[in-house]
Amino acid sequence: MDKALVFDIWSSYAYFRKGYTATSTLTYPFPSRTTISGLVSAILGFEKNSYYTIFNEENSKISLRILNPIKKFRLNLNYINTKEGFILSDIKSAGKRTQIQAEFLKDVKYRIYLSLEDQKIMEDLFELLYNHKSIYTPYLGISECLANFQMVGDDFIPIEKADMNSSVSEGVGIFIDSVVPQTNKIIIEPKKKYGVIKSPQFMNQDRIVTSYIEHYYEENGKPIKIDGSKYFKIGDDNVLFF
Repeated sequence: MDKALVFDIWSSYAYFRKGYTATSTLTYPFPSRTTISGLVSAILGFEKNSYYTIFNEENSKISLRILNPIKKFRLNLNYINTKEGFILSDIKSAGKRTQIQAEFLKDVKYRIYLSLEDQKIMEDLFELLYNHKSIYTPYLGISECLANFQMVGDDFIPIEKADMNSSVSEGVGIFIDSVVPQTNKIIIEPKKKYGVIKSPQFMNQDRIVTSYIEHYYEENGKPIKIDGSKYFKIGDDNVLFF
């Protein structure tokens, strides 16, 4: 996996619901690794639950950069009891609908870096991204948040391994454009707004999350300085995979 496909994806709204919230739902600030896998699979036209082994730790590299500042707002959602029907008139029990306050993201834009072991899938994805096509309509979190996308560049981009330990003295650091896994040491800088989030990393065929990962991110999309870690160069961007 020495080359990557890079594409930007954006939408007016996004909703990446945190699974442990119920009464008043909250959103992750950016899509998790499992969500990115599902997004790419939708573009490729893979059926639900058919793609998890393609995006496991041995077969894939994924990274994400925040391009637009994280902006959140709250919106009331109406839920109905679908066990009784999908039309309100079909539901006979009291309380036909329940209103839940949900946290949404506004004016989101991300850059996705992706490399897969399966070269056939990489070629198929290249053709779709290059021609601005998708098999299934991409969305960010829920189907109401339709998304647009555009490939960065017009070809695969080489992945170059870099080691800051060999080029930068300890404590000076290197700027990383992507979100940063918490296993790395970051250097706090003034006038930056940092956040940390724990989100699903891998999922099995039964849609059970098998591992989680914690990330540092900067809410305005500014680079994060790290100390004492290897990183990768993809074009002009310094990234860490997760």
